[in-house]
Amino acid sequence: MARRARGFGLLQVLLLIAVMAGLASMGYLQWRARAVIDSSRQERQALTQADKAIIAFATVANRLPCPDTNRDGLEDCGAAADQKGWLPSATLRLAGVDPGVDVGQLRYLVQRGAGANSLTVLTDAWRPLGYDDAGQTFFAMRGGAYPTDILTLTDLCERLDTASTTALGPALAQVNAAPARTVAYALAHPGTSDADGDGDLFDGANSNAAANANQMEDPARRPLLALYNDLVLERTFASLQSDLQCQPLIDSINTVALGHDVADQVADMQADNIESARRAVAFSSLAAIMTALEIVLAVAEGISDAGNAAVDWAACAASLGLAVNFCAAAPQHTAAIALAGGVVYANIAAVALNATAAGIAGTALTLADATATAADVCPPMDQTLLNQMLESAEDELENAEDARLAVEAEITNKTIELNAAIAARDTAIATLRNVIRGPGASSQIDGLVDPLLTATGNWGEASYSRDVAQSRVTQATRERDLWSAEVAKYNGMLADLPGTITRLNNEIAVLDAQIATNPPNKTDLENQRAGKAAELRMAQNPALLTSARDKAVASLATAQGVLDTATATYNAAVLTLSTAQTTYQTAYANLVNGAGRYAIYNASGSVIGHRCTTGCVSGDVNSLGAFQVALDDLVGGGASSTPSVDAKYLKPVKIQKELDALNAKLAAAQTRETNAQNQLNQIQVMVNNPAACNVTGSAVIPMTPDQAEAILIDVDRKGGTR
Repeated sequence: MARRARGFGLLQVLLLIAVMAGLASMGYLQWRARAVIDSSRQERQALTQADKAIIAFATVANRLPCPDTNRDGLEDCGAAADQKGWLPSATLRLAGVDPGVDVGQLRYLVQRGAGANSLTVLTDAWRPLGYDDAGQTFFAMRGGAYPTDILTLTDLCERLDTASTTALGPALAQVNAAPARTVAYALAHPGTSDADGDGDLFDGANSNAAANANQMEDPARRPLLALYNDLVLERTFASLQSDLQCQPLIDSINTVALGHDVADQVADMQADNIESARRAVAFSSLAAIMTALEIVLAVAEGISDAGNAAVDWAACAASLGLAVNFCAAAPQHTAAIALAGGVVYANIAAVALNATAAGIAGTALTLADATATAADVCPPMDQTLLNQMLESAEDELENAEDARLAVEAEITNKTIELNAAIAARDTAIATLRNVIRGPGASSQIDGLVDPLLTATGNWGEASYSRDVAQSRVTQATRERDLWSAEVAKYNGMLADLPGTITRLNNEIAVLDAQIATNPPNKTDLENQRAGKAAELRMAQNPALLTSARDKAVASLATAQGVLDTATATYNAAVLTLSTAQTTYQTAYANLVNGAGRYAIYNASGSVIGHRCTTGCVSGDVNSLGAFQVALDDLVGGGASSTPSVDAKYLKPVKIQKELDALNAKLAAAQTRETNAQNQLNQIQVMVNNPAACNVTGSAVIPMTPDQAEAILIDVDRKGGTR
C-alpha cells in the first residue's frame, strides 16, 4: 500500500508539470502575437509622426529636408544631391518639430531631381499672376522691379507642381511599383529584423545599396516574414500640395495680384487721358458691330447651307436615291439652315447685351472723367451695317423663294416626265401585244408576255436594292476601318508608354515651334497640338488610356456588327438579283423562242391565221422584225441577259425615285424659306427697337498702382491672406 501511494503522487506531479507547460506555451504564443501587432502599430505610428514632422518642417523652411547620409541626424545637402539616406531627425528637432524617432531609425527618400524638380532647395520659383493687354496669363510678367527675395511656401508649391508633371526618368526619386512612379518623398521602417538576410536591416529596394540610390519599395508590398518585413510610407506630389494647402495659398495671393492689375488699368485710364475707358466704350460698340457682322455672316452661312442642301438633294435625286453620302448629307444641311436662324436670334439678343455693356463701360468712363458726354459713352450703331443686315436677310428670303419655286418647277416637269414615261410604257406594252396578235384578239403565245413583264419589274427592284446595299457596305467598311485604326493606335501606345510619352512630347515641341512662327495654317497646327496633348494626357494615365482603348474596341465591335449586317444584306440582295436575273432570262428566252410559228384567235377563240418569227409557211405573216423592235423598245435593245433601266418598261420606276428625292428637296426648300422669313423678321425688330444705353455716376479718384503693389508684396511676404 505504501508503494502504491508513492507511485500515485509522482503521476500527479507529472500531470501538473504538463498542464503548467501547456499554459506557459499558450501564454507565450499569445504574447508573441500581441507583440507582433504592437510592433506593427508602433512602426506605423513612427512613420506617421515622421511624416507630420517633415510637413511641419516644410511649412517653416519652405522646402523639404535633405537626407542624412552619414547617420549623424543632420541633413546633408551637398553637391552630390543624394536622394536617399536616413531621416535627419536632429535637423527636424532643430526646426522645432518632433520626428518621433532617434537618429538612424528610418530611411528617407526625397525628390532632388535636376533643376526645378528638386524639392530640397529654396529659390524664387513662383510669382503672382500678371495679365498682358491681350488677357493672357503669365507667371513671369512681374519680373524687373518685383522683389526676387520673397521666398515662401508658394515656391515649394510651384516646384511640386513642376515635379508632378515631369515624365518618369531613371534619375528621379521613385517607388518600385508596377509601373514605377515618382514621389515627393518616402519613408521606410525596417521592421524588427533583416528579413532578406543581406546584412542590411532594410529589405529590398529600401536598402542603401547603390543600385537603389533613388528607389524605395511600393507601400502596397505586403510584409513577408521570410523575405520582407519593412513598412513604407509614400508621399505623392498631390497629397503634399493638399496638406500644404498650396491652391488656397496661391489663390489668395493671386486675388490680391488681380487687384493690382485693376489698379494698373485704372491708373492707365487716368495717365492716358481716360483712353482705356474710351477704349472700353469703343470695345462695347465694336462688339455690337461684330455681333451685327456675325448676323450677316450667319445669314450668309444659311445661304451656303441652303445651297449645299440643294446640291445634295439634286445629287440624291440624280442617283435615284442611291448616293448614300449625298442623301445623308442633305438633311444635315437642311438642319444647318435652321441652326443659322438660331444663331441670328442669339446674336440679336447679344446686340442688346452689348448695348448694356456699353452702358456699363460708359459708366466707368463717367466715373473716371466728369467731362464725358452722352455721345462718348453711347455711340450709335452704324446705320450702314444695319442696312447690310437687312439686305442680307432680304436677299436670303428672295433666294429661298426662288429655290422653292425652282424645285416646284422641277417637280412639275418630273411629274410630266413620269406621266409621259407611264404612257410610253403602256404604249410599248400594247405595241408588243399588237405585233404578236396582229388582227386577232389574242394569240397562242399571249401567256409568255406577262411573265416577262413581271420578271422585268422584279429585276429592276432587285437591282436598286443591290445598289443600296452595296453603298451601305462601303460606308460600314469605312467606319470599321477607322475604329480598327484607333484600336491599333491605343494598343501601340499601351505597349510602350515611355516611348509614347517621349514621342508625343517631341511632336508637341515641334508643333509649338511651328505655331510660334505664326504661319497661315496656325489654327490647324493648334488643333493638331490639342490632339497630341490629349493623347499625352492619356499616355500619362494608363487607366484613362485603357478606358479609351476599351471604348474604341466596343465601337469597333459595333462597327463590325453593322458591317456584318450590311454585308449579309448585300449578299442577300446579290442572291435576290441573281435569282431575278435568271427568272428574267428564262422569261425572255421563253417569249423569244416561243414565238416561232403560232396561231392567232378571234374574240370567240377561233383560229383566224398564223404569225411567225421562224418556221413560217405559206400564208403566215412574218412579224420577226416588228416583234424584235417592239421587244427592244419595251425592255432594251439586246436585253436578253438583263433589261435596261432606261428602257420604257423600267423608266417610270427610275423617274418615280427621282421624283421622291425632289419632294424631299422641296421640303428642305420650304424650311429654308420659313427660316429666311423668320431671320428677316428678327432683324427688322432689332433695327426698329435699338437697345437703351444707360449711364450713371460721377468721377472718383482710384488707388495708385504703387499702393496696390505695396499691398501685394506685403501679402506675398506674409504667405497669403489665409
